[in-house]
Amino acid sequence: MLLDLDNILFEQIQESLSVFENRHNMFEAGESQGKSGSFFFYSHDKRFILKTLLVDEKATLLKILDAYIVHIVNSKNKSLLVRIYGLFTIKSNYFSNLDVILMENISRNLQIENVRLFTFDLKGS
Repeated sequence: MLLDLDNILFEQIQESLSVFENRHNMFEAGESQGKSGSFFFYSHDKRFILKTLLVDEKATLLKILDAYIVHIVNSKNKSLLVRIYGLFTIKSNYFSNLDVILMENISRNLQIENVRLFTFDLKGS
């Protein structure tokens, strides 16, 4: 639904997350310095971010998901909340299941009239 709202096609996501296009970025991605140790990955075009989720983060997201979507849709593109475009579980025989969210890179093209923008690294303290 949010993909439609933002006119994002599945093919655009595939291009942004292309293994070939992102091969250099894969080696630069890393764990956060925060308590959660989440892994962040920026697509080569800086359009999207993939972030790993802990089990409790996934549960919280699923609990608030309907209200989150209603808020984003009703805000008419004026919400300062990041757009979350998907929640995925990566399954492998080589590592434990890995939950990730795909979200917009809000710092890429945030344009809000008459607002001075700051970047904050919010911690759980």
